[in-house]
Amino acid sequence: MDNNLLETARVIEYIEAHLLEETLDLESVAREIGYSKYHLHRMFASVVGLTLHNYINRRRMTESARMLLSTDLSIQEIALCAGYDAQRSFSRSFRTMYQCSPQYYRKHGDFLPLQLKYDIANRKKIKGDMIREIKISELEALTLIGYSTSTGKGFQAIGRCWHKLHKNVSRIKNRTDLSFLIGVNDYSEFESSGENPVFRYIAGAQVSSTEYLPGGMEVFRLPPGRYAVFYWRGKNEDSLQRVAEYVYQEWFPLSTCRFSENNPYDFVMYGEETDEHGESEIQYWVPIT
Repeated sequence: MDNNLLETARVIEYIEAHLLEETLDLESVAREIGYSKYHLHRMFASVVGLTLHNYINRRRMTESARMLLSTDLSIQEIALCAGYDAQRSFSRSFRTMYQCSPQYYRKHGDFLPLQLKYDIANRKKIKGDMIREIKISELEALTLIGYSTSTGKGFQAIGRCWHKLHKNVSRIKNRTDLSFLIGVNDYSEFESSGENPVFRYIAGAQVSSTEYLPGGMEVFRLPPGRYAVFYWRGKNEDSLQRVAEYVYQEWFPLSTCRFSENNPYDFVMYGEETDEHGESEIQYWVPIT
């Protein structure tokens, strides 16, 4: 581990030890570590993927969300614990991050850890700023038209499935959402005895009816269900593996959410509109109880 990683690890530990102190900021951390504010800012952002200010705020809001659900502290007391001198400013920051008020979250929320403590040892798995939002959503049944394949033919079969869909998507009528295409992992007949896990994969577009089915395409129906939804921006062709590992191995063990054993489908919604970097909005939907 090079010097920058060692120093960043020291910064992370210092932040965790002083997370709920009002004086925790770039200046106090720089003074403790012995760096200038400028060099600390650049080093931390390059390693973690977030500015130190944003990282502290996301960690504080995550711990505040935990306290809302696991303690009887008032919102004013939690605001003070999170380093805010006024409940109003705390509530404003909380709403920005969790898309609801602290009061609503306490009454209706599952614990959704938006920013876990950054793990230097596993930094190559997923950047700290990749997941920008997490929500719980109730999904109505979806009908898709597209192509399916099996990973028993190798994971390259998924790429071929998407190639066929992109080539022929204009033939699909009655699309209900032109902004996204959907990739579904169907684990209902999952096998893992061979070299690679074997499951059915579907690449398709959401439709309102199946009256017109282009030749060679199939109909697939996703049942209604409850999902944890992870939002980020990326390139549609990028592998989902790092995100899936983060969600299943790191995020879920610390969340109050539980997997749904009765729903064998998770899926990804890929935005069709890309920015100047070739990135679009991507949503990973994971079934929960």
